[in-house]
Amino acid sequence: MPAPHSSHPIAVTALRVLRAPRVWLIPVSLLTVALGLITVLFNGSVANPKADLRDAPIGLVSLDKGTTVKKGDRENIGGQVVKGIATRKQEPHRTVKWKTYATLDEAKTALGRNELFAAIVLPQDYSRKLLSLAGAHPKRPAVTVLTNHAGGSMAASMGQQIAEGAIQRASSGAGAQILAHAQEAGAKVPAANQTLLKDPITITARDGVHLGARTGQGLTAFFYALLLMMTGFLGANLIHNMTDSALGFSATEMGPKRQVALPQQINRRQTLLAKYLVMVVTSAVVSAVILGVSTFALDLDLPHSLLLWVFGTAAISAVGIGTLTVLAMLGGPGVVAAMLFFIAASIPTSGGAVPLQAMPPFWRWLAQFEPQRAVTDGVRAIMYFDAQGAAGLDRAWITLGLGLLASLIIGFAVTWLYDHKGWHRIHPQTLTRLREFLHHDKNTVRADDTASA
Repeated sequence: MPAPHSSHPIAVTALRVLRAPRVWLIPVSLLTVALGLITVLFNGSVANPKADLRDAPIGLVSLDKGTTVKKGDRENIGGQVVKGIATRKQEPHRTVKWKTYATLDEAKTALGRNELFAAIVLPQDYSRKLLSLAGAHPKRPAVTVLTNHAGGSMAASMGQQIAEGAIQRASSGAGAQILAHAQEAGAKVPAANQTLLKDPITITARDGVHLGARTGQGLTAFFYALLLMMTGFLGANLIHNMTDSALGFSATEMGPKRQVALPQQINRRQTLLAKYLVMVVTSAVVSAVILGVSTFALDLDLPHSLLLWVFGTAAISAVGIGTLTVLAMLGGPGVVAAMLFFIAASIPTSGGAVPLQAMPPFWRWLAQFEPQRAVTDGVRAIMYFDAQGAAGLDRAWITLGLGLLASLIIGFAVTWLYDHKGWHRIHPQTLTRLREFLHHDKNTVRADDTASA
């Protein structure tokens, strides 16, 4: 007896799916290009920070009051040392940008605005004690190096190394001159004093910017900013997919369940506007959650909580709206494009791990407009620098504002063009026919059910 006729089509096997090149060729090509670029962007930014270092800002402060030498003349060796460090020619490029300050308060203010990696402070008795090393009662002057861990651990470490090396070399040079002058004058300098003059100072490193105990030595701001960035990017992708599912342009899958809604008659601009609004509301809620968990569960040192919530909302919104704009422009491949801009190129150039001054020129150029740098600078200013605009907060607001404005203009312009050209996500005539078909099919099912009854 022949088998009953089946109305179901022949099942498609996995091998048959792979025969379509677009199924595997497009993902492989996109991921190959994307991962190659990500590898360059991530590893290229940290390949050789010391060799790439340019214009590292280091402060110089001489509090030296000088001392009286023979014939009643006053000599200020500290001022000479500072001038020598600042004017010394740097080859083959300017590795350090020396900044001289007249007072200690000025240097601390600069550190408090995140303008310096570190600062060298010569004491008031620098000249007197340095000259004493050639006499009977030698005393080594104590030099202080103020560090700035709030600006980043690597920046502070590099700044401390540069500062200590510079003042050690300059002081040793001054000691050599003192020894030479003493010997020219016929003085007999004991061997122990000669050894002291070769290593004439003691160096003490101190924090130039106060950090709380729960700040991760300046790392909590970077991770907080990274969390805001990731929330904006991932949130945008989720909102994009969920909104399209609700509007019937894609299927909703929850585990084994799959639902497809009837497509709505809505143009691209209105769709994008809806996604933007959802993104803003979501940003405000998630920013509050991040702040709440960081404050109450992790007990992080977070001053200016209200401002941090507002800034976090703005940062998530700016990144999310930017990502939604790219997705609206490019569709599926937009996920890769957005990831390259908002993640791959943004994280290495944020200045969170490696200071911008220690990156190659291309990465420093990228950092001028990549949003993660603005987010990191803004969060740092709020957390560690008393929310001072000069510490990076002003620039952060401007960068995020310009980025948000550009995203809105580009997003609405592109979707208006798509709508104007008739490039619908689903053509109105197709939608009408689909509605008629579904209405007819529903009536047919009801008639068949009535006949069966």
